[in-house]
Amino acid sequence: MNPSQAELAPDNIGNPEDVTRVALAELVQLKNTVKGVRRPRGQSVKTPLAGGNQARALGRGLDFSEVREYQPGDDVRNIDWKVTARSGRAHTKIFHEERERPFLLAIDMRASMKFATRVAFKSVIAARLAAMLAWAASSQRDRVGGIVFNDAQIREVKPAAGSRGVTRLLNAMVSLQQSGEPSNRAHVFEDIFQHLQRTAHTGSSIVLLSDFYGCDTGNNKAAVQMLEHNHAVACRIYDPLEKTLPPPALYTITDGVSKGVVDTSARQTRAAYEALFEARSQAMQQLFSMRTSHYAECATNDSLTAVARNILRCLPGSL
Repeated sequence: MNPSQAELAPDNIGNPEDVTRVALAELVQLKNTVKGVRRPRGQSVKTPLAGGNQARALGRGLDFSEVREYQPGDDVRNIDWKVTARSGRAHTKIFHEERERPFLLAIDMRASMKFATRVAFKSVIAARLAAMLAWAASSQRDRVGGIVFNDAQIREVKPAAGSRGVTRLLNAMVSLQQSGEPSNRAHVFEDIFQHLQRTAHTGSSIVLLSDFYGCDTGNNKAAVQMLEHNHAVACRIYDPLEKTLPPPALYTITDGVSKGVVDTSARQTRAAYEALFEARSQAMQQLFSMRTSHYAECATNDSLTAVARNILRCLPGSL
């Protein structure tokens, strides 16, 4: 179902002539949104550390710098016992903070994302939101990469600093938005979670943009393992029609091949429909709102600037 062009939100930057796909130039242009999206430096994050403390650089890795003689006040946990034994004097390892953290995006371009009644296809909204987040992360010296997947394949983009990682990710989204043959595999999201688990370094920031159709919210070991040592935000992209049925009436629907009729008159039908969406939201919330992960939702007619800003507020930022 093609969305009405008259319903384009003012800050949902895009080409009003084609709301079913994105062009590379459009995603590159979204670099101009960084100032409105990026979290100000020094602002604390929502994610709590063990012990209830908070830090601007939550989860950032440490790089080894040097070994020197122990000085009062040094952390005894960093004592280099081998050098201490050889020299007869206490020595400690010195680390400096890793300045470029991996920022990974997982973007869904499957057939289920090719739908909308407002603004643009869910796949287009996901691509625009991913571009805004990627440019904001790059501007804070994070190494941007991730995966883009459709029904036929998963394409990995290795994290890279500057605009290299961002442009590679944008190219992958443009390339894979033409979905391959639909897959009947029940564990497609298990594959995605396992892939992210293998590629993400400890302390990475991960943002998943999808409608999460087919995602098992029950005993999902792959998702839990992925979240174990990383910071993640799962953002569910949905169209308002998926949340609430249109006004009571008979509606003709089509998938381009066959046609059917939907009757939205019955109050029980409408209530059950809305309850199903809410139950799914609660299940997703339970799966991803644990440890250092968060759950968010984005309707196709929401302000992408506000959604992107809220996502970044849940993740550790650059100093």
